Amino acid sequence: MPFRRPTSTADQLLDLLEVASLGPTTFAHLDRTKRVRTALATLEAEGLISSTAEDGALQYRTTPAGMAALERRGRVPGTGTVLFTDIVGSTELISTFGEAGAHERRQRHFALLGRAIAEHRGREVKRLGDGVMAVFADPADATACAAEMQRAVATDADRLGLRIGVHTGELLRDGDDFYGTTVIVAARLCDRAAAGETIVSDATHTLSDDAGEQPVRALGEIALDGLPDPVAAYAAVA
Repeated sequence: MPFRRPTSTADQLLDLLEVASLGPTTFAHLDRTKRVRTALATLEAEGLISSTAEDGALQYRTTPAGMAALERRGRVPGTGTVLFTDIVGSTELISTFGEAGAHERRQRHFALLGRAIAEHRGREVKRLGDGVMAVFADPADATACAAEMQRAVATDADRLGLRIGVHTGELLRDGDDFYGTTVIVAARLCDRAAAGETIVSDATHTLSDDAGEQPVRALGEIALDGLPDPVAAYAAVA
């Protein structure tokens, strides 16, 4: 996703701050020109972002002071990528293992997903019954995370069926949560996926740097519950 040219230095700083607020990011998906590097250094010097060296690269996170700066300037909504997951066949899980056994397996499942989210610089927003919602600054991180989740779940001893939906677009923020059409689309794509399948919107597929690395099947435009217009999407099977 190329970094759009800001209209002012202040806009540039807020743009970078907004991206880092979605989760730890290396900014690898941005045009790392001298002005971007200078802006990141400025934000860190002012205590609005922090950086840590991980896997040979600097990862940046928006600090509480940075979040407050965004809120004061009304920098909501922003743009990001939303990922939803859901366990397929949760009712059968309970009938087979009982409430306690199903809960134990869900917790192991969520631990697998949490590790994948952290490894791909995402942020887990919340758990929703049998699934999780996560946000990513970089669409490529989200698609790579989805692929890793499917691999991890497929090779796990519990072998729980996992479906995933991913969409990129404008986000509306409510404290630590997000809402809006982008969130709804990602959730509806997840609902349409089968066990072991990830459905990615065309918006995410187009913006992902690694879009060609995982085989996908074009689904065309699909109608989603509660949305007036169909969404072009692709299916990836682990």
